[in-house]
Amino acid sequence: MLKRALCSMCLVFLISALAMSQELPKAEVFGGYSWSGGNFHGWNAALTGNINKRFGIVADFSGHYGSELGLVRVDQHAHSFLFGPRVSFRGKRLTPFVYGLFGATRFAESAVISGQRLSAVSNGFSLAIGGGLDIQVNDRIAIRVFQLDYFRPIVNDEPNNRGRLAFGVVLRLGKK
Repeated sequence: MLKRALCSMCLVFLISALAMSQELPKAEVFGGYSWSGGNFHGWNAALTGNINKRFGIVADFSGHYGSELGLVRVDQHAHSFLFGPRVSFRGKRLTPFVYGLFGATRFAESAVISGQRLSAVSNGFSLAIGGGLDIQVNDRIAIRVFQLDYFRPIVNDEPNNRGRLAFGVVLRLGKK
């Protein structure tokens, strides 16, 4: 899976090299749907401050929700708060990008057994390394066609290796 993702990102970067340059927004605000494997669905939001044409700083927030059914239904949710650098390869309409983000994830699970609610919460270090592709609609709006990363939250002192996929809308604010 990682090999396919890397090959796809390389193809996107080659395509973008053919495009011409575009005007740089000061900030980009992303919001959209996110999937983190299995039945773990949710949302992803990010704010990117662009320092120059290629380099920006990202604050990425996500929430994923799901449940496991066994003898008892266990509801789960995770919220991640990640920060780090992003490198963009801006073309006239296409903006492929790569990033490395670090931060924390809060994972909680709860169940009701014999009328009593039981719950557990764990906080841990997380990282996400990946990339994506934005397609410009106009000066202010772009569509994030995909954002795919290797996501590694540490939950209950155990590393979890996951993929994370997101797509949605990007608002492009200000001009540099």
